[in-house]
Amino acid sequence: MSQDGPLQATPADFAALRMVLYGESVVDMSRTFFGDRTAVEAFLRLCTFDTDNPLDILRLRELHHEAVVYLTDVHRYRLPLRIEQPQEIHSVFLAAGSPQMGPEQRFACMTLKVMHIMHHLSGRELLFNTAISEAQLFDRLTNRVFGVIDKMRAAGIRVNEFAAGKKGRTSLISKLLAKRNNLATHIFDKLRFRIVVGSRRELALTLMYLLRHLVPFTYVMPEQSRNNLLGPDDLAAAFDRAPQNFFAEWQGMATSLPVVRPPENEFSADTYRCINFVADIPLRIDDVAAGAAPAIGFVQTEIQLVDAEAARINERGDSSHSLYKKRQRARVRYRLENLGLLATEGDERPDA
Repeated sequence: MSQDGPLQATPADFAALRMVLYGESVVDMSRTFFGDRTAVEAFLRLCTFDTDNPLDILRLRELHHEAVVYLTDVHRYRLPLRIEQPQEIHSVFLAAGSPQMGPEQRFACMTLKVMHIMHHLSGRELLFNTAISEAQLFDRLTNRVFGVIDKMRAAGIRVNEFAAGKKGRTSLISKLLAKRNNLATHIFDKLRFRIVVGSRRELALTLMYLLRHLVPFTYVMPEQSRNNLLGPDDLAAAFDRAPQNFFAEWQGMATSLPVVRPPENEFSADTYRCINFVADIPLRIDDVAAGAAPAIGFVQTEIQLVDAEAARINERGDSSHSLYKKRQRARVRYRLENLGLLATEGDERPDA
């Protein structure tokens, strides 16, 4: 990707960016944005399906059949013949992206949504039944991400800093003790990748690159995105689009349900700026799942992006990481000591 390449953003890119920046759900989308067979092929490869492998195509057809059975048996829908019995699986994706919002488009979109959920469930079940550790999965994902970052740098995007980290046990304990919702299953950032790029414009280009080469937009976790860095005006400027035209297109891609923001991190300062999202990234594990090919599992990770100027500001004053940890530790002690019940009228609550 040259510096000019990213400017050729497609509607599919903008739809994916909405998923990341707003935490919308793919299940609430009214259409897809696959313009041609090449776009479908690229998306399937991103999801780690090898479209030249008959076993992978067979698996896609199995998912399609399961989805059709679910829609017809459970919900009693009558699907158009070309959606129920497509000559090739690609045609369902293309029908779902048709600008003609008729029955074929609507049922194709519904079928893909069910296929998505079924595939995700199967990937999760596969990991439970496969002899591979969480650490091994993290190593495989880290290697893949490092490869994408190297290619992104070669494409001309300035990556000033890149860090991959697995949250330590002490940090996990403090995080859970500080939260009311203290179940370990609700920690989404055990594995985190942090990327600092040169400029605000490059933030948009970086996001698009990641969504084209690493993270299928369908596996961005809904309601877990935070963004106080990039707005529609920034995106219009980054992609050299007329603001009024871009805003109309951007709003037209909104999902059918209102956006639900995650709770604010109460230990972060109001001045802290970043883009943060959680995704389940697909990985092939055929080598450790004998007989399950195509074996596709998912590894959950958090990705944080920030531009160089925002990164500098984030380390000043109240936004600094040291003060963030200080506020978190104060809350942990407050809860451990049960001060909410034991405090007298004159007691002061620790800084939170």
